[in-house]
Amino acid sequence: MAVIMYTFLNCRVLKIAWQVLVPALLLVIAAGCEPGSARNEPEVQSEESPAYEEVIINGHVIMMELALTPEQRATGLMGRESMRDDEGMLFVFPDAEPYPAEARFWMKDCLMPIDVVFLNREVEIVSIHEMEPPESGTPDEKLKVYPSGAPVQFAIELRGGLANELGLEIGEVVELRSDYLLEWAK
Repeated sequence: MAVIMYTFLNCRVLKIAWQVLVPALLLVIAAGCEPGSARNEPEVQSEESPAYEEVIINGHVIMMELALTPEQRATGLMGRESMRDDEGMLFVFPDAEPYPAEARFWMKDCLMPIDVVFLNREVEIVSIHEMEPPESGTPDEKLKVYPSGAPVQFAIELRGGLANELGLEIGEVVELRSDYLLEWAK
């Protein structure tokens, strides 16, 4: 009888462990696997699926594709033929030497007009340029360069003409989570 009682108790303990502890353990593991749970990082960070950040410019909400790495910043909007009014690209330069620094943009392999808005570390607009795509086949050394004219930490590219339509001016502050974004720039 003692052997039967011992087996029964052991099986009952195993059954409770299986029904309670295993699901609890799975929940803990699943919670740790949530995207961005560890450091609140941008949702996706790869060439195939870029990260995005919502930015408010003069009350206009724009979903910005983030350019956080040297490769993403070098590619920019190359090869794209259009952009909606509620989308753009936000270039985030790392918060380390040599930045903030003067930046220079060009329209290599760009197919549409783009406005570039340069922002300093305090996210104030320091310069705005309306950039036109070059003629096909223009050699790199002949491409027009658009300088920031001052040290910058960020640059925003918008559909051509949108900066003017939004009434953007030098000295305005753009609403974006600068410290958060600087954590992810490489």
